[in-house]
Amino acid sequence: MKRRKFNKIVVAVILALSLSFGGLASGTWITHSEEAEIPISPEFTAHPQGQIVFAGQNVVFSVAVAGTPSPLLQWQISSNGGVTWTNIDGQTAATLRLNSVTLAQNNNMFRCIATNTAAEVISGIANLTVSTAPAAPIEHAHIPLIGSQPSDGTVLVNGSVTLSVTASVTDRGTLSYQWFSNTTDRNTGGTLIRGATSRTFAPPTNTPGTMYYYVVITNTNNYVNGNRTASVTSTTARVAANALVHAQTPEITTQPDGDSVLRNGRITLSVAAQVRDNGTLSFQWFRNTTNSNTGGTPVNGATGAVFAPETDTLGVHYYYVVITNTNNNANINGTRTATVSSRAVPVTVITTPGAPQNLNALVDGNTVTLSWEAPANNGNSEIIGYQVSDNLVTIWIDANGTYEHTFEGLAYDREYTFMVRAINDAGNGEAAELTATTEDRETVYVTGMFLDRRTLEMHVGEYTTLHATITPRDADDQSVIWSTSDSAVAIVDENGLVTALSAGTAVITATTNDGVFTATSTVTVESLGNNLHFLWIGLGALAPIGTGTGIYLWKRKR
Repeated sequence: MKRRKFNKIVVAVILALSLSFGGLASGTWITHSEEAEIPISPEFTAHPQGQIVFAGQNVVFSVAVAGTPSPLLQWQISSNGGVTWTNIDGQTAATLRLNSVTLAQNNNMFRCIATNTAAEVISGIANLTVSTAPAAPIEHAHIPLIGSQPSDGTVLVNGSVTLSVTASVTDRGTLSYQWFSNTTDRNTGGTLIRGATSRTFAPPTNTPGTMYYYVVITNTNNYVNGNRTASVTSTTARVAANALVHAQTPEITTQPDGDSVLRNGRITLSVAAQVRDNGTLSFQWFRNTTNSNTGGTPVNGATGAVFAPETDTLGVHYYYVVITNTNNNANINGTRTATVSSRAVPVTVITTPGAPQNLNALVDGNTVTLSWEAPANNGNSEIIGYQVSDNLVTIWIDANGTYEHTFEGLAYDREYTFMVRAINDAGNGEAAELTATTEDRETVYVTGMFLDRRTLEMHVGEYTTLHATITPRDADDQSVIWSTSDSAVAIVDENGLVTALSAGTAVITATTNDGVFTATSTVTVESLGNNLHFLWIGLGALAPIGTGTGIYLWKRKR
């Protein structure tokens, strides 16, 4: 039953607002509300059901209907198969009762019409079946009589077999069927087969083996006073599904392997396979544009286990082989051929790469930096590196995504021819050449000089080396001229080696070759005593002169 719905209408009316000499009169509000019923179409919640009766029995048809407002009902009858319908006088209730029906009312049809202000709705149709009453009362439903039992069947796997049974009853009851399967030859304890509820049944045969089937036939008679059902079970039917023996599918023991090959070079693909059913193997190679072992194009004449594909066209081509086992032996009752496809393998035809593109040189003094781009044609093979040369040195550079190389320490003001070539699996490619000239070197002048020690304290006979530093350190002229203010006290050679000769003070001066900058170090020499005298010998050694005996130690000043 659908729920009734109501709308509330609220009307508010301001009846009066008036002005008086004393001021504004108070307003009066009147509110009115009412509930209005919304019509809802009739809906049958229960339809009349068909009846099967014997002549002389009573029949009742009934309906249940909802709607707002409550629908009015009218039962109708059709005696011509629903072509025309006629109202049944006085039958306006939810129940229609027909007393002591006759054979003349057999196959009459009944329906109910529900009407309210919203719509008119017609119920479902109920059929009346009237038959002759049995000569004598039947207490219990009769047991069905089996006319023909289901028969055995033998087929190949996935073959077709149909089991059937015929049965009848004498009490005008209704027969129903339920088939069962069993692993043993017994018509009890089997497994109910869902959906197998007709007198014929096609058992599955997709699995090799033997199964047994039987059917339980049930008579249902709702007009008896006792047991309204009675059943009988058929005998078992044996269904054997014999296995098909097919040609064995070849077993690939060695798959083909792909590889790269130079254009117009030679490469061979091979496969190994076997069968154990004494069949005969045959081969057919296929070429494909994708990495797939289906949809390829057969290669004419490529019908052996070994195949040499053509290599005159650059690119990647995929090949696979279909191996067929053919067995015509008598024991094969299924498919006499079986095939298997190898994996698809790539054959990459390559050549050496073209020249690198956009070779440029950036010159900075005696440094040249080359830059380039990858070749437009890589020879159908990944570039694995580059060779860079300046006519004197050839350098290998990995292809790591950086396409440049810097030559340092080249001769100034010299023309160089640079070459760059790409390398792939096929070898060295075509070279790109470029000529560049290094720049003239600018003169770097001396801007200053200093010594590592400004003073020296030495004893007679000691020696030490002063070190002069010229700035900037890359000045072209690094030569220094050394001198002493008193060669009797200390002397210095061209390398800054200072030797103390006698007590006193001397100034050692270092002068740049251009004479512009100097640096000095003051040397103080102390005497050793004993009135020894020394003679400078041309090789830079000191030898004592004089009389007397003794041991003399020459010491170098650190």
